[in-house]
Amino acid sequence: MVTYDDLVLALEDAWLSAGLHEHALIESVIPATHDRTCKIELFPEHGEPLTLATMPPWLEIHFTWSPVHQLISEGRDLPADPLELTMTYTVTLTNHRERSDIELVRMFQRAVYHAFERHFPTEINDVEPVAVEVRRIYQPAGQRVELETVQLVSSTMVDLFEQWEDRDSQSLRRLLRSELSLARTIIANLSETFHPHGNGGYRSVDAA
Repeated sequence: MVTYDDLVLALEDAWLSAGLHEHALIESVIPATHDRTCKIELFPEHGEPLTLATMPPWLEIHFTWSPVHQLISEGRDLPADPLELTMTYTVTLTNHRERSDIELVRMFQRAVYHAFERHFPTEINDVEPVAVEVRRIYQPAGQRVELETVQLVSSTMVDLFEQWEDRDSQSLRRLLRSELSLARTIIANLSETFHPHGNGGYRSVDAA
């Protein structure tokens, strides 16, 4: 069994291999429950300064390292607690305002579907459409409020214990590289879907 630090280092190796970089890595410990949480915000290459108008699609990874995970990593023979990575994709739009929520959701789902089709062609028939939340953000403008941005947000969950059979660090690294490679393709497809000519200084990642 690997340790918490092994998992974070394997994630870092995977996101660097996928060509992503972190904007934030936030770790916290909850003393009352002994839970340790980690949140990582990952972006592709992009221009500076990063504004709402130049924001590329990005990924947040979140997981909780429980007391059971810690005891298992120390050699205790306990039933495995699910070790879940939550992967949340966010697209920020200052255009496409004329499109309906249904259109935006379908565009997002097609981009994700094509990413799965590329990475898992033999399993594509079993892939369910992802759930997508449409958030419309308004700001006051004089006596009125105006639509500032639209955010599309979708989360998926990966239970590492379901896919990680060997329980060693090398197989964990291979699994996480596969997951982050898929994430990179999803981000690239979302960019090509919603920002086909680049967004500000954002350099689009090849999704072919």
